[in-house]
Amino acid sequence: MLPNYMQIWGIARGFGGTVRPFHLREEDAWAPDLDELRRVVSGRTRLIAVCNPNNPTGAILTEGQMQEIVRIASKSGAWLLVDEVYRGAERDRERTPTFWGLYDRLLITAGLSKAYGLPGLRTGWMACPPEIAAACWSYKDYTTIGPGALNELLARLALNGATSEKILNRTRTIVRKKLSDPG
Repeated sequence: MLPNYMQIWGIARGFGGTVRPFHLREEDAWAPDLDELRRVVSGRTRLIAVCNPNNPTGAILTEGQMQEIVRIASKSGAWLLVDEVYRGAERDRERTPTFWGLYDRLLITAGLSKAYGLPGLRTGWMACPPEIAAACWSYKDYTTIGPGALNELLARLALNGATSEKILNRTRTIVRKKLSDPG
């Protein structure tokens, strides 16, 4: 999905993958070109990456677009990687629907850096099938010496129901204010 967070593109190429983009169309209020996605996905496609809400446009996929992306992925047997790190920072609604539960070959990433405004905690998560989670734990253990106990405590506090909603409401208020008065 382009535009998007370009590290995904770079990582895929770094691992020897061939990247075939599909675009969000500005003239269609940044809606995805699903015909283009159908054309670039083949039986050799292993992963389709999307960001919802999108970075940098803020566009949010409709439920119909989400379902069609799932259909396209399932037809090729591709994994669907969904970055939901901006979920909760919407400018015109309370919360974007998640892809979770729409597909069995699904990897959802999110964290506290964007919508929660807590990048210093360096805390994130991935929702995925249990066997993928088990494999990812070994990578996490290999690349992370030890997360700070204070970071984990602050993350738990931020994700607590009432506190979480307070933080996300604050984020949406800031986003809306900045969009209405960017100066």
